[in-house]
Amino acid sequence: MSSHPPIHRRSVILAAPALLIAPTSTLAATPTPAQAEGPFYPRSVPKDRDADLVVFNGQDFGGEVIEILGQVFNLTGAPISGAVAEIWHCDPAGIYPHVGRNNGGLADPGFQGYGAVTTGEDGSYRFRTVRPGIYPGRVRHIHVKVRAGARSALTTQMYFPEEPGNAEDFLLRRAPDSAALIATRIDAAPIRYQFDLYLG
Repeated sequence: MSSHPPIHRRSVILAAPALLIAPTSTLAATPTPAQAEGPFYPRSVPKDRDADLVVFNGQDFGGEVIEILGQVFNLTGAPISGAVAEIWHCDPAGIYPHVGRNNGGLADPGFQGYGAVTTGEDGSYRFRTVRPGIYPGRVRHIHVKVRAGARSALTTQMYFPEEPGNAEDFLLRRAPDSAALIATRIDAAPIRYQFDLYLG
């Protein structure tokens, strides 16, 4: 797989600077904690892999639509433009679509499950997807990977603030700064989750 997936028209629209992103301090920051990629990174990236995971091969998947947005920064607080941000997650039934069979069920062939977008001049990225399900042993989460050329890369996981299982999730508890991995909810239509990333 190329480290810079092609960006389609929907990606460009969704990656436009997000007006709801709050200004971020330019003080020195600590890197966003890395987390395991997990066994379910796509074995083969779908042809339709843009920032709108709700519409797959021209068909609307349905489900509870949410948006994931944020900015990518270096440790001085400067935005990183031109980075490639990827997300992937299970469908509402808790099954990863790129594995085929998991958690005792079959993947829904209509769910994209993976998207990639290039960050804008202000480091912003944005995805439209559906709320992922939960499978045994884990709390609700979304996998995130950011590549910023040869300078730096980060693989981590984003968690939802309203989840009662966050305190018990073994991976989240191991993070050196677990609060940095919990997104901020923005009440809108659809509901948005802001997840800023700091690359060391």
